[in-house]
Amino acid sequence: MLLPWNQPERRLRRLAKRSQRGDREAFRELYRELYPLVSRYVGRRVAVTADAEDLVSKTFERVLGGLAGLDPARVVAFALGIARNAVIDHFRLSRPAAPLEAAAAVPAQGDPLGRLAARDELRALSAAFAHLPEDERELVSLRFGDGLRHAEIAALLGLSDDAVRQRLSRAVRELRAAAHPSEGGTLHDPQEA
Repeated sequence: MLLPWNQPERRLRRLAKRSQRGDREAFRELYRELYPLVSRYVGRRVAVTADAEDLVSKTFERVLGGLAGLDPARVVAFALGIARNAVIDHFRLSRPAAPLEAAAAVPAQGDPLGRLAARDELRALSAAFAHLPEDERELVSLRFGDGLRHAEIAALLGLSDDAVRQRLSRAVRELRAAAHPSEGGTLHDPQEA
C-alpha cells in the first residue's frame, strides 16, 4: 500500500520545496530521484556517452540555478525541459544522433528465423518512425523510450493531456500499420488500457 508520503510526485514536490529553502540534503535526494529519468532521456538521444554525461551534468546545474522560480509541482517537467533544451542545443552543433536500432536493441533470442523477422520488423518500424513528423517522433520517444506518462509529456511540451493522447494514438496507429500491416500492430500503450 502506498501511503501519501511515499507517492513519488508528492515526494518530489516536497524535496523541491525543501531545496528551494536551501536544504542541500533535499537537493541531493531530488538529484538522486531525478537522475535516472534525466539520464535515460539524454542517453536515448545522444550517442556519445561522454557527451550525454556532460548534458546530464549541465541539466542539473541549470535545475539548481532555476530552483528559485520553480513550481514544485512541475519539478519533473522542469528538469526534463532543461534536458530537452540541452539536447537540442547539442544537436545544433551537428553531432550525430543515436540510431533507433541502438535505443531499441532487439534481444537475440529464439531461432535464427525469429531473429531475422524481428530485425525486419525493427527496420520497418525504424523507417516508419523516421517518416513521422518531428513532434510525433518526440511524443513516441517520450512515452515509450523514456516511460513518461501522458500528463508528464503534456507538462513538458506545453500541450493538453487530451492533445498528447490524440497525437500519440495517431502516431502509434501509423507505426502499427507500418510494422504489422496485416495484423494491426503490437505496439501497446499501457495507459490506454
